[in-house]
Amino acid sequence: MDQARIRFEGYLKRQFNQSSTAKHYRSDLQLFIKAIGDQSPEEITPLDIDQFVDRQLAAGLRPTTINRRLASLHTFFEYLASEDLSQEWPNPVIWRRHRLKTGMRLPRDVPDHEVTQLFAVIDDPRDQALFSLMVGAGLRVGEVVSLQLDSLEQRTDPTRLAKLRVWGKGSKERTVWLAMSVTDTLQRWLAQRPPVAHDYVFMNRHGHPLSVSGVQYRMQQYCERAGLRLSCHRLRHTFARRLVEHGLPVDSLAKLLGHRQLDTTQRYIDGANPTDRAEFMTAMSKLAMNLHQDRVQHAEPRLSQPTTDVSLRTAPPVDLEWLRLRLSDFPDWLGQALESYLTWRWPTWRTQTAVSIGRNILNVIRRIWRWLADHRQVSGWQTFRRADLEAWRQARHRDGVSNTTVKNELGQLRGLLKYLETHAYPIDPGLFRVKAPQGPQALPRYLPEPEYRRLLATVLQATDNDTYSARFDRAWFFTLAYTGMRISELLDWRLGDLNLPASIATIRSSKSDRDRIAYLTPPLCKALYTYLDARPTLPNQDRVFLLHKRSPSDVTIRMRLTQFGQQASVHVTPHKLRHTFATRLLNQQFPISSIQKLLGHRRLNDTQVYAQIYDQTLYRQFQEAISSLEAIPIDHWPMSDGLHVRRTTQTTVRLHKP
Repeated sequence: MDQARIRFEGYLKRQFNQSSTAKHYRSDLQLFIKAIGDQSPEEITPLDIDQFVDRQLAAGLRPTTINRRLASLHTFFEYLASEDLSQEWPNPVIWRRHRLKTGMRLPRDVPDHEVTQLFAVIDDPRDQALFSLMVGAGLRVGEVVSLQLDSLEQRTDPTRLAKLRVWGKGSKERTVWLAMSVTDTLQRWLAQRPPVAHDYVFMNRHGHPLSVSGVQYRMQQYCERAGLRLSCHRLRHTFARRLVEHGLPVDSLAKLLGHRQLDTTQRYIDGANPTDRAEFMTAMSKLAMNLHQDRVQHAEPRLSQPTTDVSLRTAPPVDLEWLRLRLSDFPDWLGQALESYLTWRWPTWRTQTAVSIGRNILNVIRRIWRWLADHRQVSGWQTFRRADLEAWRQARHRDGVSNTTVKNELGQLRGLLKYLETHAYPIDPGLFRVKAPQGPQALPRYLPEPEYRRLLATVLQATDNDTYSARFDRAWFFTLAYTGMRISELLDWRLGDLNLPASIATIRSSKSDRDRIAYLTPPLCKALYTYLDARPTLPNQDRVFLLHKRSPSDVTIRMRLTQFGQQASVHVTPHKLRHTFATRLLNQQFPISSIQKLLGHRRLNDTQVYAQIYDQTLYRQFQEAISSLEAIPIDHWPMSDGLHVRRTTQTTVRLHKP
């Protein structure tokens, strides 16, 4: 076990050389080895993991701590399995079996009066500055001690907020803005900072760079003097809570805090959402006023009854003759598996997109199989091993294929393998351990505002006539641009789901089988009315969009949109219009949680992928929140002298000047 531990620690040092992850993983592994005894890693079973979890629970540890240790052990055994790709060795940490359920706790922010109480006892200019950066800019303690003199931008305009470059967790760089009071506190320290041989902003009494433990020790000393029990990280939570209470959107806060996932930011501010409170109080007031009133609802006229039969919204069973024709060049062992897999999946897809999805899966599997047959001599499921798939992934990388493409191809193959595994095919478990490549995280694929306006002007000009084709094009383009629909949802949209008098529409059985509401803007309503006046009435055909008396394919819509884009010198796709819809709303301060509902996303993180806060929007929102925050004396940013209320109020007045 010791040799395996040493190799794993070397891997951690290479993988996480600039974070505390390696330290925690090493500690967790040493605790496990101490508890389990001197056993070979191959001898560890899920029962041993059960016993380890039981001991941790008996010791009174929290479920979150135990789950973190389980994650460390899972990574350890996965690393050992990756050392020998030909070895079939299941991981003894089974998440479905071992993970403990955790409760949901409110964020650990500090009440404002305790913040004031803490800063009342901080008399050292250095400590005033470093703790102000935590509560006034949301910096982690590690980020504060790593700040260097060139991290702070030199301001040429005294009315603008100072900008600070911060290197956060995972070596991610971000920009934060400093409130005027925080800038003043920092500048007072810099004016007194003694000359030393390094460029770190903060140092200890010996002139060496300040350490994380040193800052935490100073926090403990000040808390004892103030009669409080606080931590440095709770000051960061306080920063988040204050800004949200003063109107900063959660997605903008995530950017300031350096969070990749919005779920992480949401945990910082749960319980501090004034919008939720106001909406609740408004709703309760309405309920009280309407308590004795009759509740009569009048139905708005609809174009037709809604289509709720799911079978009409999904593709019919696969045409086996079509499928077998395309499987003729596959070997029997692979062709039979693909036929079974596609026959099972086909009815879950929409009619208009089923053929293109099925064809794409076949093309991906064909490319992978041909490479494996030529370079690895794979001749059946029994001979298909993890080392083969790793070799394919490396070959794709050498060929210059993008990480996104390789990730998508691997996902298609993994879907097939998971299906076959549940149907008793001899699938090597190691195949599921081949990780998708992780490249740089691309920004959302939205159209910048000038490009969007140019595209819109092009469409308006091209469809400015009375032909059916012009009415058709304007209606589907406006639908994509103003509702964020997916192209498959557009093509499957039914007349019964359209309520033009009420300016709303229902999008049924969308991705993840989630219905949602779309709100129709006046331009979209007008375009739909104009189009529907010319739409032919056909028996058993209730889809909204028809071309040549039948439902168009996704290829038709994509080609027409591409032509509009070429005329406007803009690269555009239906999905890019969906990203643009989300981004434009977000930068008009429309809540991202509401955008999530409009797009039909299950998770808020999915919505975050679709929208991008403009830097200027973020700056404006942060400045407005800080101005509001500093204008209220009880919520001022803490300073050591007795003049801070008057100075911050004057600063706020300057911020509001044009």
